[in-house]
Amino acid sequence: MTKTTALLRTACYGAVILLLLLLCGPPALLAFHRPPPAPVQKSALTPAPDAKPTKPAKPATRAAADGFVPAPPGGPLYDTLTVNRRRASNLPTELPAAVPYYGERTVYLTFDDGPDPDVTPDVLRILRQAGVPATFFVVGLEAEKSPDLLRQIYRDGHAIGNHSYNHVYRDLYRSPAAYTAQLRRTDDILMKHLGVRPRISRAPGGSAGSFTDAYWSALATEGYRDIGWNVSAEDASRANGAEIAATVVRQMDDGKYLWSHAIVLMHDGRGHEETARALPAIIKYFKDRNFEFRVVNLETPPAW
Repeated sequence: MTKTTALLRTACYGAVILLLLLLCGPPALLAFHRPPPAPVQKSALTPAPDAKPTKPAKPATRAAADGFVPAPPGGPLYDTLTVNRRRASNLPTELPAAVPYYGERTVYLTFDDGPDPDVTPDVLRILRQAGVPATFFVVGLEAEKSPDLLRQIYRDGHAIGNHSYNHVYRDLYRSPAAYTAQLRRTDDILMKHLGVRPRISRAPGGSAGSFTDAYWSALATEGYRDIGWNVSAEDASRANGAEIAATVVRQMDDGKYLWSHAIVLMHDGRGHEETARALPAIIKYFKDRNFEFRVVNLETPPAW
């Protein structure tokens, strides 16, 4: 009887243990179970193994609290706020201080009067192939006509400067107020198409002989930095591409004191196809002599 009772007790214990395993076993097993990987679904957005990956999209412009767009060292300077917006927000309109950059061999390629649908695309293509940056001082009226070219200049990483709205001397140089009004009008166009505006400008025809102290004071108050030049391609003449390139080379060879900050004036406005033809030889000259190519910004030294 005792032996039978012990066997019955053992059987009951076994049944209880078996019941517990049945109840608790699946969760325990699932805790340690690693399911097989899901099959990879093919998508039109997934390139084939031998497909060339697409270029990442340009990130959206992000401004700092002061309105300036952060730029890498030596990069272009842009502002997300107009002069009037800065004043309305009680933000300074004056430019921040910057230390001039004098390299051992530094060149700034600059182009005025564009963008032009016949010239600017060739200039951009040559710059892209050479892998060098440049600065484009655009006329507001031309930017209105060719906003796609304006955006391409910006997307390619070049600097953009303000070169007035209509480039008409009798309108521009009536007074400092008339001059800065044209800069602000061009700013509005650039803001419309790019979301930013530059803080660098260049006086059509140059500031010499056109600016008085009142002009310089107005530019400083509204926060524009006028950029001159010390090497001219003299491409406003009827010179051909070879002659334009030779002009730049001659000035560089004769003025080695400028090698620390050579600011080369060229044009990409209408009728300057020969400038585009001269550009490869000009770039080659500077590359052969190990020049650093930079865009104009607040660190760019005065031309003279």
